[in-house]
Amino acid sequence: MEFKYMLAKACPDPDNPPEQATLLGHTKAVVDVFINLFGTASAPTRLAKRWLKFFRLNIKDYPVFFVNTLIACILHDLGKANSGFQKMIRRQGEQKIRHEQLSAMFLLCPKIKGWIENITDADFDLIISAVACHHLKLEPGNKNLLNGQKGQRFIVFRIYIKQILEIINSLCKYINFPCIVSLSLPEICDLDNTEYEYKEQLEKIFNGINRRCKNNKIFQKILLAVKTALIVADSAGSGLSRENKDLFSWLKMAFDEDELLTDQTITAKIITPRKKEIEANSKKPFQWQDFQLLADKLPQRAVLVSACGSGKTLAAWRWIRAQLRKKPTARVMFLYPTRATASEGFRDYVSWAPEGILLHSSAPFDLQNMFEDFDERSHVDFEVEDRLFALAYWQRRIFSATIHQFLGVMQYSYRSVCLLPLLVDSIVVIDEVHSLDSALFSALKKFLEEFDLPVLCMSATLTPFRQEKLEECGLKIFPDDPEKLKDLYQKIKIPRYQANLIEDTEKAKDIALDALEQGKKVLWVVNTVDRCQQLAQELNSYKDVLCYHSRFKLEDRLKIHQKVIENFKKDKPVLAITTQVCEMSLDLDAHVLITETAPITSLIQRMGRCNRHLKYECGEVYLYFPEDNTPYKDGELQGVEKFVYKINQKKLSQLELEGLLEDLTANMIEIEKYNAFFGNGPWALTRDIADYNNQCVQAILDSDIERFFDLKNKKEPFDGLIVPVPRKVPVRQVSKIGRFPLIVSSDYYCEQFGLAKTPWEMII
Repeated sequence: MEFKYMLAKACPDPDNPPEQATLLGHTKAVVDVFINLFGTASAPTRLAKRWLKFFRLNIKDYPVFFVNTLIACILHDLGKANSGFQKMIRRQGEQKIRHEQLSAMFLLCPKIKGWIENITDADFDLIISAVACHHLKLEPGNKNLLNGQKGQRFIVFRIYIKQILEIINSLCKYINFPCIVSLSLPEICDLDNTEYEYKEQLEKIFNGINRRCKNNKIFQKILLAVKTALIVADSAGSGLSRENKDLFSWLKMAFDEDELLTDQTITAKIITPRKKEIEANSKKPFQWQDFQLLADKLPQRAVLVSACGSGKTLAAWRWIRAQLRKKPTARVMFLYPTRATASEGFRDYVSWAPEGILLHSSAPFDLQNMFEDFDERSHVDFEVEDRLFALAYWQRRIFSATIHQFLGVMQYSYRSVCLLPLLVDSIVVIDEVHSLDSALFSALKKFLEEFDLPVLCMSATLTPFRQEKLEECGLKIFPDDPEKLKDLYQKIKIPRYQANLIEDTEKAKDIALDALEQGKKVLWVVNTVDRCQQLAQELNSYKDVLCYHSRFKLEDRLKIHQKVIENFKKDKPVLAITTQVCEMSLDLDAHVLITETAPITSLIQRMGRCNRHLKYECGEVYLYFPEDNTPYKDGELQGVEKFVYKINQKKLSQLELEGLLEDLTANMIEIEKYNAFFGNGPWALTRDIADYNNQCVQAILDSDIERFFDLKNKKEPFDGLIVPVPRKVPVRQVSKIGRFPLIVSSDYYCEQFGLAKTPWEMII
């Protein structure tokens, strides 16, 4: 079957496609993006220099990086020049082999391989790995190499040799490379008969590349730099062309070397507005604390450990400003463990800068009603072009984001790889390091070991193990001696809490109800959503209870979040029953804290929500052991029992709590988790960075289907309708919606208590 054009992308009229939809046009766009981003053979751009520095490579490695990525850009989509793909893109059939793996197979052609090997600084291993992996679908060990999709066998297909040769030579002339005279590829390819031969060759090559990676760290780093640069160029070439953006002007705006951030930027657009806001709320002059002033003198890699509510975030912005004073940088990133904390960081700080942006999975929804009409920020456009996906953020400068958005690169998240051009030229703050699960902390540790960036980690509590690992990565712990900082030391040595171990839930109920009768504010924290819902129901008959956990529709969760904060500010009794969501995203001050036992760092975080601002003579803390330890594993609960008995019936300061944490977790060891980015060698397969939300699926209520379509038609975010649903709860697909989001019966949902594992009529 003959085709008028070789297509790379689908288009309405395949016989009259726009240039960017053709295989030659798309490939040329990818080459143009690469050159625009990284420079020429003799003139690397700022981004190219930062890219190499990020991977801990030397500028002398630039010629190898440049030549091999450029060749990979030319060859990456040659596998689309076959009858199977061309039929598929026209909806006339299907392709039963991944095009990028077919591209890698074409590189085995002696004419192409010889052409590569005759180019100065070209390395065939670098190129074939980058080409085969540019969609991150090649499983380590070649398990899915040249395998048909969905277990199907191959069919015979035609290879368009003439068009492949035209594409290569057209681009060779464009960039002044030598051309190829002829190709020795078969016109008809029958992989049923030749699959073993090709697969054996590719396996031998990839196993050899894997050995090179293990024996030569520089080669491994260059390979990763080339692979990711190809993915970035391919993504930008596709996205910008699809949206009819002028490549050169758009990329110039995103990476303009004359638009670097400076210390004056941070002072004027972040620190000064935030100070004014604090003064307006407190009705007294703002005054810097000693440890915040000393943040200016911290090195480019440090860990700031300071109690909840002490002012760490402003100290971090001072550190950012000091780093920019030394060296202007393209971007600043403040990374948080949860969407709620990222949104708060954006609202309080980043939103004051017009070039700021909020980046997490439900950011468009969070931004809708974040500011009141009278707030000057309500008129600033913080939206991005959704159809550009990760590219939409390339023109932004100051980020408040979840850590997964960027550290996802450590497990080959495609989105995170496409955000690498921003990360490599950034100053980074990572908040609440204590809260990262073992997989995410392993990713952070590997990130710090392998990549070169200014990084400040922050936490209110940190185990000796994590402090040690961060120090091994070159981070200085601050403050190393709190006694030298009088204002901070005075605060952390004041007795804040009276701790008491109680028998069980029934005793806790009595304490909560008595406290409410005395007009006190009570925060009760449990470890599972099920127990949170059950307790809230039981106590709701005595007093209105605020129930707050993760299994609400997002729009309801935001309302409850705000309601909890507002009620704790009022001069009246309140009872909020929550799960771990309170540990980081709730800025409230309880008189009484009741909590199930949990890891020591979590317990200290929970205590940080009690007598937070020293409003009371002493906050009351009541702890009890739950019937089971779900969701915590035994290793996470090391030292907890001793900790609880040591604090029982004692008045405690933050200083004493930190001392106990250090003593009781001194021998704690966390097992490092697998890291795909450095562990995959020449292969590349996307993995989850953590077990985050693996126990739930994302769904909407059947009663919200009409609203879902209404929002889609208006091109407004529907994130507010999404609710996490445990896998035990039945969900279904609706054909008009597709695989996402799934649908769950509204019988399982209650606006006050959230989504249950059984219908509410069976519970109430």
